Amino acid sequence: MIINKLSRIGFGVAIGALILGILGACSSDSNISSDTTLDSRGYSSTERLVSTKWVADNLENENVKIIDIRKAEDYDAGHLPGALNYSKKELQVESDGVKGLIPPSSNISNKLSSLGVKSDDTILIYDGNKNLWSTRFLWTLDVYGHDDAKMMDGSFGLWEKENRTITTDVPSISASTYNFTGTANSELITSIDTVLGSLDDSSSVVLDTRGAEEFAGRDVRANRGGHIPGSIHVEWVNNVDEDGRFLPAADLKKLYGTADVTDDLGDIYTLCQTAVRATHSWFVLADLLGFDNVSVYDGSWTEWGNKEDTPIDS
Repeated sequence: MIINKLSRIGFGVAIGALILGILGACSSDSNISSDTTLDSRGYSSTERLVSTKWVADNLENENVKIIDIRKAEDYDAGHLPGALNYSKKELQVESDGVKGLIPPSSNISNKLSSLGVKSDDTILIYDGNKNLWSTRFLWTLDVYGHDDAKMMDGSFGLWEKENRTITTDVPSISASTYNFTGTANSELITSIDTVLGSLDDSSSVVLDTRGAEEFAGRDVRANRGGHIPGSIHVEWVNNVDEDGRFLPAADLKKLYGTADVTDDLGDIYTLCQTAVRATHSWFVLADLLGFDNVSVYDGSWTEWGNKEDTPIDS
């Protein structure tokens, strides 16, 4: 009877340990899905921005596909475990003489297929420059309708600074058949005609995210330099701290509020040279600050500055 009682106790302990183990596993999964690292910054939404901790916790998650958007040589020198390389050059094409435009959706879906990404995967993006190219890719996925894409706050430099795991191993890839299954949103792209038509509309504003010298027309990167009349200048790099992390919402509101970019404006059209820096500011305004009606002028200064008849101030 003593043996049976001890056996029952041992069995109970084993069951208890099993239950605790299951709960522990569930707790771990819960921690992954409810990472609160960014919550203190006061953002309108953190659905598409995650911390390095979130990424570290999800390295073994087969439903998370990590995309390294840096140059191939940088990727080869070291990258996050399991990361797949996607050249930033493939995020822009030339059309009708205008360089730097968003590629057709088939270009993107074919590339994602070659990387083994599935339509229901979480795409996690990082780059090496303050999420500059990550936002371009995020915006592209948003335009064509991928439902679950995120960026790593701080980019590769922060991951490296935190002494997190880096590898040169290249993961094996099984090609997939990727299709965009979400809702496409072409309203995130603004045309030159829309921008031209907005110049006399006080409820709309063009947000120029280039450097000060470009805005003033002293750094000329097209046939003509300067800026669109009435446009507001806030350089994209001011969105982040020295480690490439996005500033808290209060600081971002102050930054844009000082330039009279507030959430009571109508349409906001962001631009730069080839609509890369412009997507960085689009993300800040649309996601982190929750502004409505923010879109990217994809032709940007490459298109505007190379035309002979577009109005320019300097």
